[in-house]
Amino acid sequence: MTEPSKSGTPGRHLAEIVTSGDVRADVRMDGVYFFRSFASCPVNKRLDPGDFSYCFMVRRGKLRLTIDFPEPTSIDLVPGSIVAVSGLAPHRFHSLPDNDRSSSPGSFPRVPISEQVDASNDVELLLGVVPSENFALGNLIVGPIHLSDTRFPECASRIWKAAELLDEEFVGSGEEYGQAIIVRRIAEIIVINMTRSLLADGSRHAPGVVKNRGVILAIRAFLDAPLESWSIDSLARQAGMSRTKFSEEFRRVVGRTPMQTLARMRLTLVTRKMLAEELSVEEAADLAGYSSSAAFIRAFSREFGATPFQWRKSYLANSETE
Repeated sequence: MTEPSKSGTPGRHLAEIVTSGDVRADVRMDGVYFFRSFASCPVNKRLDPGDFSYCFMVRRGKLRLTIDFPEPTSIDLVPGSIVAVSGLAPHRFHSLPDNDRSSSPGSFPRVPISEQVDASNDVELLLGVVPSENFALGNLIVGPIHLSDTRFPECASRIWKAAELLDEEFVGSGEEYGQAIIVRRIAEIIVINMTRSLLADGSRHAPGVVKNRGVILAIRAFLDAPLESWSIDSLARQAGMSRTKFSEEFRRVVGRTPMQTLARMRLTLVTRKMLAEELSVEEAADLAGYSSSAAFIRAFSREFGATPFQWRKSYLANSETE
């Protein structure tokens, strides 16, 4: 399969992920593909940056994932670990102790899914990739999703069973009839169980992953037109609630006020456009609806702990090491 384009139109609409407690994953998985990879210690790697989402599965070895966006996060990965992460989040996979901080991380080698990885390598991986424009959930989750034998073990087990089906599909030579369709269906199983893990995590307030239909309708309307001048009143009308009821319910299920949440989502969308279209800070501020670049920079720094210039400089510096 061809690799996905780094351009896209994130945030076009919100899939009806959850309605009345049922999981309905958006299964627009056109362009999804899988590959195997490996690494030897000391590990100092990253996933190729771009506007797409990764599912990273550890079959053998131990390493740590550090992510700088939207907030500093470290995740220790062991065999059985599964992580979903955006290609737009600056990150690094490294072994411990971390003695290789001075050099820029390299890319993971890509081995066709039909081939096996040499067992002499310290780390063996299975990775799935899908363009963000084809994956609505990927446009809603700004942080990593982590599953393992101890963290959402039921969902992790189903994902690994899906990986076994993927292995079986590519046993032997030649492409079988309907193989691309089966690969998409396997990807759907993975996405659905990722979504289930989010729904099961009562402590996580991921924008858009909620169980209230009115709040979902409001967020969907926002993502259909994220740059419009939304107000509490207009969002409450989309939700079919009074202003007071909507504000209370939104904060209860999401963990932030409606305007705080939408401001963060809008900043994330505009940040993606800054990379894809090389917008200046002034253009990004205007697009995001801020009265000045200074106000935009303050809002961005407050949400993500760095100025837009600092974040983009770090991101592009990593990209140039490919």
